[in-house]
Amino acid sequence: MLIATHSIAKQVRLYRVDVDWPRQGFNIEHVKTIADCSPAYEDADESGLSLSLPCPEAQLYHLELVSPAPDIRSKETFAPMLLAFFCDFAHLNGHSSIGNGPSTSIARWELDSFKPALHPGFSQLPSKKSSASHPSELQSETVLRRLPDVNVNSIIVSVAQLNLGTTLAFCFSDGSIDFRSRPSLDPLPHDDSPDRASSLAQVGLAFPHSSVCLHAALSPNACAAVTLDDTDVAGLRLMQIPQVYPGETLHDTIIDAVAETFVMQFSISCSGYGNYHDDLSATMQLFQDQHLKDDMSARAPMFINPFLADVHRVLSLVIDYSGDIKTEQYLKNGLHQKTLSMQLSLGYWGDERHRSLSSKIAFATLQLRWTALTFAMGLKPNPTGAALSGDAALRRSETVRSFFGLIAWTLSLMNFIVDELFTLASALEDGNEDGNSGYDVVTHKISELNTPALALLFVSQSRLLFKYNFRFFRGIGIEVSQQRSQDPTWRELGNMFTKSPAPLHSFEKVLADVDANVRNVYESEQIPDTERKDIEKNMLITGHVHPRLWPAVEALLTKNVNTLREEVNVAELYFYD
Repeated sequence: MLIATHSIAKQVRLYRVDVDWPRQGFNIEHVKTIADCSPAYEDADESGLSLSLPCPEAQLYHLELVSPAPDIRSKETFAPMLLAFFCDFAHLNGHSSIGNGPSTSIARWELDSFKPALHPGFSQLPSKKSSASHPSELQSETVLRRLPDVNVNSIIVSVAQLNLGTTLAFCFSDGSIDFRSRPSLDPLPHDDSPDRASSLAQVGLAFPHSSVCLHAALSPNACAAVTLDDTDVAGLRLMQIPQVYPGETLHDTIIDAVAETFVMQFSISCSGYGNYHDDLSATMQLFQDQHLKDDMSARAPMFINPFLADVHRVLSLVIDYSGDIKTEQYLKNGLHQKTLSMQLSLGYWGDERHRSLSSKIAFATLQLRWTALTFAMGLKPNPTGAALSGDAALRRSETVRSFFGLIAWTLSLMNFIVDELFTLASALEDGNEDGNSGYDVVTHKISELNTPALALLFVSQSRLLFKYNFRFFRGIGIEVSQQRSQDPTWRELGNMFTKSPAPLHSFEKVLADVDANVRNVYESEQIPDTERKDIEKNMLITGHVHPRLWPAVEALLTKNVNTLREEVNVAELYFYD
């Protein structure tokens, strides 16, 4: 790594520090010295020629080393760069060429590696030592190449390097925050094309202006900023698209560009170290509240659904779990949890409105995933369905009681789904009598109730988690029959299963029937794998069963539900909490 220091003699010295891991020490090597580190201002001599003179009034207050970065245009790499920030008070003696107030001058040096070469004639000189190195092989040297200074009409209070060092964020004393390109330090040009979107600032998002700023810090994804004003009060700001006219609506092209940019930023956040995206979630919710809230039901799918679909595509997530896929592979992939968390947050539209259907599916799937992880880490399943394989810790009352909440929640979700299936089956029966399309009737009823019950059965992720968790439930049920007479904790756990209006084995049969019906549709209609992935993705994001799977839905709501109704205590189910 490189370290830059500044002395009272206005010298900047560069050092290269190498970590010696075997000796647990550091090797420090002096690289280069800048004799006079000061900005320059333009003046004219007696003949009128322009001169670049040092500015003695400028005071250095910050040094920034910008790491190497990829240059997408030339497919090469930007060399490291040293930035020296000076607070310029040259306006006091009339030397300032910037403005009439305090300003910042940025002196820039680019670190190039230069390898000197001798004239080819030296290679013809004879050498008396056979071990002597070739005369033309000289060691590389580090050269500091001075770049033109950059002047701005405000004091820069903090600097952040973004996008692998290709973009710099400047936070100014007047409260404004700018994003600038690395080569020229010019503000990023505006470009709201979805095909060329590369950053939130380019598509029009910006931080709103605030009062005087003494310091600022950006969030991991640089879309939220915390600023400290002159009264020592901290404030939070989120990036947003300024509204020129009150009540104006954004063009669909701009919404597409913003969605694509958030896809890129979220994907980078999931792939990088730290994996923070809470700031992105807050920024996206603010975007929805400002520009999509008036017609959320119609315009939100234009933003949320394409965003989620592209996130799954960019992260190459496996969506179809209807085949023989091990649950452990799904649980080990943390990207599913991150995408579901974002889907959950985007469906929150305020306390006065219900969550969207997509958000409810994400919430239930996340809870099922958490239950599966807890069981997998705390219990040992037995593939044969017998008692949990010799886990003595399970038999302790305190261990058993720690699972009460997860078991009760899963049983409540199971009974909720069964009750909703009965409601949908009744609506389908009434719709068929009126001659309406069965798929339209069920889809309308799901939208009216805003219920995720049917989708939780047909989305392969949630169905996979249900089946995985019920493996533990079978083992727990056997342990209950063996232990309930000896321990009140086990008796309480047994009452959870016996008081459930919907028997566990009946719901397991429903899961098996849905699995078989979906597989039959895929095979009978010869749906290719690519289309199956799109079907699964569409159901997970929208919460509605795909039309291609209607034969499986119809079989569930007619034949399978009628069988289930005979095994469920409908009266207790109605009052079940």
